[in-house]
Amino acid sequence: MRNISKSSEKSTEDEDASARMKADESSSIDLLNQLQESESKLRLAIDSTEQNTLFAAIIASSNDAIVAKTLEGRIMTWNNAAQKLFGYMAEEIIGKSIMTIIPKDRTDEELYILSKLRNGETVEHYETNRLTKTGLQIDVSLTISPIKDHSGRVIGISKIARDITEKKQEEKRKNDFVAMVSHELKTPLTSMLLYAQLLVRKSSTVEDTAFLNMSTKMEAYVKRMISMIVDYLGLSRIEEGNIDLNRTHFDLRLLAEEVMEEAGLISAKHQLQIVGCEGGQLYADIEKMRQVLINLVSNAVKYSPAGGVVTLGCECMSGKVRIYVKDEGMGITAVDQAKLFQRFYRVKDEQNKNISGFGIGLYLVSELLRLHGSEIVVDSVIGEGSTFYFYLDMDN
Repeated sequence: MRNISKSSEKSTEDEDASARMKADESSSIDLLNQLQESESKLRLAIDSTEQNTLFAAIIASSNDAIVAKTLEGRIMTWNNAAQKLFGYMAEEIIGKSIMTIIPKDRTDEELYILSKLRNGETVEHYETNRLTKTGLQIDVSLTISPIKDHSGRVIGISKIARDITEKKQEEKRKNDFVAMVSHELKTPLTSMLLYAQLLVRKSSTVEDTAFLNMSTKMEAYVKRMISMIVDYLGLSRIEEGNIDLNRTHFDLRLLAEEVMEEAGLISAKHQLQIVGCEGGQLYADIEKMRQVLINLVSNAVKYSPAGGVVTLGCECMSGKVRIYVKDEGMGITAVDQAKLFQRFYRVKDEQNKNISGFGIGLYLVSELLRLHGSEIVVDSVIGEGSTFYFYLDMDN
């Protein structure tokens, strides 16, 4: 019996030892896992610290002013470039409102920018004015982005500001030069137009049709040159914000007929037609509308080198009139449509390389319609043609 008891006790001791060994082994594994997890966290912390140090160095050495602010507009960070650009030291501006560097006539911009950023959007290359410590207004281009936490919640705003004062001054010098040259050219061209129109009237009494055709084309080309100069002068005035509207009541049909008659003098292989427009009365700047329609119709003719139908049409609907110019030309890609109304933008492909132009006509159309509270829209299919249209209020 004793032997059995001793055997049983030994078995129990062996089981206990085995259990202790397993427990020690499990504890060692847990400890190893904890050590590995701690090491991983330490590495991440080191990497994060190094990354933050690198970011801080990049921001500090950037040539662009980089500023972070709270959603309430309190400045949180201010790099060396911001100090150079605006004149404030970091210690005297951090904690103050961003309105310190915003001109009083630009305060509404902050509301617009905040509304976009709170939705998580980014505002890129926004050109505006800002104030330096001395009260000087400078031209800047802003790129503004939301700062988000790990959960994606917007907790602040980052601004990158670039000084574009010299660029703006260069643009003004160029516009002043263009305006001066254009004005000087317009005077002799106006005299040439009068002589050309006199020739047309005289040649109508002569049996030689070739003489009539030549004088008619001369009149058309002089008109085209004057139209280009008017575009340049318009561009200069728009850039300076000096363009005014002289609204009058006028018959849309009569204006459409004048525009299409002028276009007919330039191209003989296009079928020009007017659809609708009868009885349409508008209250707008007739000369600006003439400029808009001449640009649209001229483009329709230019970008339909094979000919076809060019339509200037009007549709009345609910107190508004939809005015459109439709062609059967090359068509415009979706990529080009998105940029078409930018200043100096021209479609670049093999088909268009021989078509003259400076890329200001559609920009002017867009700006002139904007002044009338409207906008230009384009629908186009490659190989089928394009339709440009806009809406204006009817004169009731």
